[in-house]
Amino acid sequence: MHSNSIGVVEVANLKGLFSCQAMDDIPSGSFLSDLWGPVSHFPNSHSMQIDINKHVQPQGPLVRFNHSCKPNAKFIYKCRIHVEHSDCDKNKVFWHCIAVHDMKKGEDITFDYTTTEYDMAEPFQCKCKERNCLGEIKGFKYLTPEQQNERMNDISPAVVESLNRKL
Repeated sequence: MHSNSIGVVEVANLKGLFSCQAMDDIPSGSFLSDLWGPVSHFPNSHSMQIDINKHVQPQGPLVRFNHSCKPNAKFIYKCRIHVEHSDCDKNKVFWHCIAVHDMKKGEDITFDYTTTEYDMAEPFQCKCKERNCLGEIKGFKYLTPEQQNERMNDISPAVVESLNRKL
């Protein structure tokens, strides 16, 4: 399930590259999307780590939420309660994503991949061009202690568990 205020669009001048954008102005704190999908023991470029050896393949527009080192969305690491998940299997809904600040119509929806991935299956060069850009995105494990501390309030339980085990 996802908000009607988001939608997937092809990125201008980059054929075959997609992003999820705000279709309307979205206030801070607004629900954006549930994380749901099939679970695998093997990560890939679109999967999200939900446990030490479990990765979910996101369904719906969330699969097109791109990375930013200055994100406008973040995950809440629990299912929304008292919500009917009509378009997905309730047993496969894991977390939900919210806006962390007001978004304008047409703004790309992004989150910091290092908050949900300890050691990424497919690292990549970040193109966010933010002042605090990390450069290569490889996972939480590869951040400096200062960068890790900045993200501690937003990391997933899977990243916490991996950090505790120092995998």
